Amino acid sequence: MNKEETTIPLDQQQDVAETAQPHAAAVSSVDTPANVRLAGQPASRKDRFLGWLIDLVLQVLASAPFFWYMGLEAFQNPTPALMLANSANAILVYLALHGYLLHKYGQTIGKAEFGMRIEMLNGEKANLQHIVLWRYLPVILMSFVPVIGQWLTGLLDPLLIFRKDRRCLHDHIAGTQVNYCYRGEELLTETATVAEPTEASPAATATTAETEQQR
Repeated sequence: MNKEETTIPLDQQQDVAETAQPHAAAVSSVDTPANVRLAGQPASRKDRFLGWLIDLVLQVLASAPFFWYMGLEAFQNPTPALMLANSANAILVYLALHGYLLHKYGQTIGKAEFGMRIEMLNGEKANLQHIVLWRYLPVILMSFVPVIGQWLTGLLDPLLIFRKDRRCLHDHIAGTQVNYCYRGEELLTETATVAEPTEASPAATATTAETEQQR
């Protein structure tokens, strides 16, 4: 049986599942994030990684003038002043790239690409102030702590996404989560796998016709 990807609005998924039953159709479960993205469900690790990768590339490109101005050789043995300047630049670039989306939708550019947003644990959109002060800034401050800080931010932070709740260290610090979402007032259309209806065999059709005649 061949399958195809069908885009279905969230509020119509229940109707689709019910009306598809007579035609031997089925909607894939929430436990298959490769095929389905439901608003309110935790974002898949793959989508979060790809979103992070997009944001990282944009951050590096936008920060290139700063590194060129300061000189790459200066970062071989950075002074505290240079580290502070680098952190300030990182925050400014982050806000310049994602500030509007974070304020309006709780999304970075990478997260918006995959229909994800940063939410509080009650499902509400996290506001910009909370994201910057509690989700982003603590990670920067921890990176200043020798050895242990770099271990926490460089290793433990991303590894926590492999837990069942898929929340990184910065999510636990800020009390946030990353879920699939609505884009502003527009309902995010979800992807569900719907099986194509099968054609009834001639024998089955004849049997059905005989049954109807007997009735």
